[in-house]
Amino acid sequence: MSGEEEAELAKLKNIRRLEWLASRWLLHKLTGVPQRLPLAKDAFSKPFFLDKPDLYCSLSHSHGIVGALLAGCNVGCDIQVLVDKMPRLAHKFLNFREDAFVHTHAATDQFDLFHVFWTAKESLYKAYGLKELDFREHMHLEPFSWENGAGRARGWVVKENYRQAYLLHFEKVQLPDSGHFIWTVCLPDDQDF
Repeated sequence: MSGEEEAELAKLKNIRRLEWLASRWLLHKLTGVPQRLPLAKDAFSKPFFLDKPDLYCSLSHSHGIVGALLAGCNVGCDIQVLVDKMPRLAHKFLNFREDAFVHTHAATDQFDLFHVFWTAKESLYKAYGLKELDFREHMHLEPFSWENGAGRARGWVVKENYRQAYLLHFEKVQLPDSGHFIWTVCLPDDQDF
């Protein structure tokens, strides 16, 4: 473990500490290497491998659930346990077009879709990696099909001179005890838009 990792871990307690350890263990398992690769964070808090800068990763946690994504390009992942407050927060991350799309669905699906948009935009934010993105202005998702608790969408990040399209995959998963969570992964899409 790097000194930076030790300092970060020392500040964490209880569930956050367990999530931190579990996410690093999961990422280590994904690499398939015998010795865990130390992680550092860049100036924008995006994790990267000190010894393998061409290997990209993304980490997420929510209420004791952790996720990790490993790829050869900038990627993002996010998970979110379904929480009652998400509909009240939606105005902070949905633009007008996205909000209208959500409201074309049944109320039961709307609750899920608020979480889909949240995790999708969090994963776009992580893939972008430079901070200072407005979730409503700089990140957008095209309409998509939400069937059987899963879907795919095309999204993009547009800010000043930066334009990047992404493919997003998301799914609703039942938790063992009760409740659900939504996961989203975000991969660059090289098609022009």
